Amino acid sequence: MSNERGNVWLAVGGLVMQDGKVLVVKKTYGPTKGLWTLPMGFVNADETVDMAIVREVKEETGLDAKAESILALRTGVLRKGVSDNLLIMRLAYVGGEVERCEREIETIGWLTPDELIDSTETVEFLQTLMREVKGKEGLGEQNLTLNRDYGYSIFKMFV
Repeated sequence: MSNERGNVWLAVGGLVMQDGKVLVVKKTYGPTKGLWTLPMGFVNADETVDMAIVREVKEETGLDAKAESILALRTGVLRKGVSDNLLIMRLAYVGGEVERCEREIETIGWLTPDELIDSTETVEFLQTLMREVKGKEGLGEQNLTLNRDYGYSIFKMFV
């Protein structure tokens, strides 16, 4: 992938909430395979970050959403020398029917922030984000220690 995207990656993730629950997915591939995470993907050269996250939510879940605001940034440097950046945006749920992208998504769910915080099947950055969304901690910039090996030499989250 570094050949396709160069050495600086920009991805977007979307926090869609409805009735106190968060739209989450389990991917079928990569380091987050089988773990609860947000719908997300890379920004294409011909789109803005808000266009990209609306597209990714639709592609992965079949749901329509509208980008509202920037929520957080997860940034890290992979050991292989790639700057990996994920911009998390808050989105408003607009509508649509759940339709899982079978190639990329194993499961789609709506879980509460507490369920995501407490689950061993939730990626660490999402657990941290949920604590912030719930207002339990004012985290600001935080170096995160990951329990799973994602290959990062530096990993921070700004909320």
